[in-house]
Amino acid sequence: MQQIGFAGQAAIVTGAGGSIGGAVARELARRGAQVLVNDAGGNAQGEAPSSAPAERVAEEIRRAGGIAVANSIPMGTLEAGRDIVAAACAAFGRVDMLANIAGTVLPGEITSGDDARLEAHFRTNLLGPFALVRAVWPVMRTQKYGRILNTSSNAAMGTGASAPYAATRAGILGLSLDAAVAGREHGILVNAMMPAAYSRLIRGIPDAGFVEWFRRNLPPEKVAPVAAWLLSAQCQLTGRILSVGGGRVARVAFAESEGWVDREISAESIATHVDAATDMSRLHVLDSTQDEMRLLSDMLASPADPVPTLDRDTAVKTSGNP
Repeated sequence: MQQIGFAGQAAIVTGAGGSIGGAVARELARRGAQVLVNDAGGNAQGEAPSSAPAERVAEEIRRAGGIAVANSIPMGTLEAGRDIVAAACAAFGRVDMLANIAGTVLPGEITSGDDARLEAHFRTNLLGPFALVRAVWPVMRTQKYGRILNTSSNAAMGTGASAPYAATRAGILGLSLDAAVAGREHGILVNAMMPAAYSRLIRGIPDAGFVEWFRRNLPPEKVAPVAAWLLSAQCQLTGRILSVGGGRVARVAFAESEGWVDREISAESIATHVDAATDMSRLHVLDSTQDEMRLLSDMLASPADPVPTLDRDTAVKTSGNP
């Protein structure tokens, strides 16, 4: 088994003052990476920021013989993304890995929460990771190498109790899958994980029994090895979503049924054939938009009227502007 190491490589780990992010930062450093330990501190809602968590983890890494720099720039703006990447480049001269771990939680009914807290939540959880991917992209593209790992959650599938969090974590999946398609030709591989681990987000759940079960069975240290592999040169996966927790690793994917076609479709015909349209006995796993278009082609196209192919260079141009 080939040993995975990161000697000479540099990583940005956000949320690295917390449980999962701290475990990932320490694991990368233990294997030789230079790590920018980014964490704005604060509670699970991102309130009461402090530089102490980032400084604590960076100091732990240095005491263990690793290389780490603490950074407490709060995520959530495009400028912050650029500043965090600039700090890593200033400290290490390069960025090979980006682990977007940071996030806040905002539980409650969909109508709860004031505007300011909602907007801050979306900035931290969605704009923040996007800004970092956007800022690190030119660095990795110039290097012709990069690994990006974004953190989503199974909350994206719906809990009925955390719509803002679910929306941001679902958005992370779109960011990851699109960036994976764009990055492949530049040597930039992008994946997402849905970690299940004891963390400050879990500690805020009022059910003590549930929290204690997480603490016993899902330590954050069992997420870190998977993150390390996904961020390594040995990993050649891109555009994948992995559920990770307690030593279990499983793929999560978008899938589509075979579907049902009626060229003269009407609301009434859908009502009659909804079972056929939603029958999941024949599933197609979708790795990209192109896969979904191929299904449309198979179901709708005829030799006289084939489905056209839109190449990526054309797709990214709008109104004649590159």
